[in-house]
Amino acid sequence: MCSSDLMFCDMRGFTKLAEQMAPEQLQAFLNIFFSRLTRVISDHRGTVDKYMGDCVMAFWGAPVDAPDHAQLAVRAAIDMVAAVHALNDNHRRSGYPEVNVGIGINSGVMSVGDMGSAVRRSYTVVGDAVNLASRLEGLSRHYGVEIVASAATQQSTPGFVWQELDCVRVQGKDRTVRIFTPIGREESVSTVVRAELERWAGVLTAYRAQDWQQAQATLAPLLAADAKKVLYQLYAQRLASMSLQPRDPQWDGATRFETK
Repeated sequence: MCSSDLMFCDMRGFTKLAEQMAPEQLQAFLNIFFSRLTRVISDHRGTVDKYMGDCVMAFWGAPVDAPDHAQLAVRAAIDMVAAVHALNDNHRRSGYPEVNVGIGINSGVMSVGDMGSAVRRSYTVVGDAVNLASRLEGLSRHYGVEIVASAATQQSTPGFVWQELDCVRVQGKDRTVRIFTPIGREESVSTVVRAELERWAGVLTAYRAQDWQQAQATLAPLLAADAKKVLYQLYAQRLASMSLQPRDPQWDGATRFETK
């Protein structure tokens, strides 16, 4: 058992890409895609666990202990997103559809070692923290962001500015988890963005207090400034629906997800 960080990175848009590429082209692209992501993971001292279709799983903190494993994982995630954006520049010039990624990161205690059968084993990680990282990757599309991290990861990465997304219960778990997306290194985040994040924190505070009117009023300027942002659209829809319902004294502010 050790304290580690686990990442799942899934490609978005793979099906559309496969429709437009010959099998040989698709294979070549996947090799380039995974090679670039693997290089980033390796540069940040991570270990690639396995490739699963169009998904890569990686972890930090083993086999060599790394006290800053959360920092390394978050930096890797940001650089992986940048690498995919660079690939998309090539795709646009070639006429192919763009691809994106959804990344889930979680920090926690995991069991690391050789696992499998008497015939075949692999060096991998297992545990509840691993399962949560997988669930967080699946939430990235819902909130319209490329990286979703747990509060455990956010709290272990001083020097980064984060935007809180929600408090959730993922499939198969009863406890709530606060989730975040990284905005950037502290020194690179402008005062304008910081003001936006401060206003957004006010939206979440009013939302969790079931003060729907205040939440809507605080959200309105954010939505007006960035009407296409999925996160703001999502909460605008929630607030419109919840404002029609009576106050629920049992509600804890968490969103439940029944699917992966």
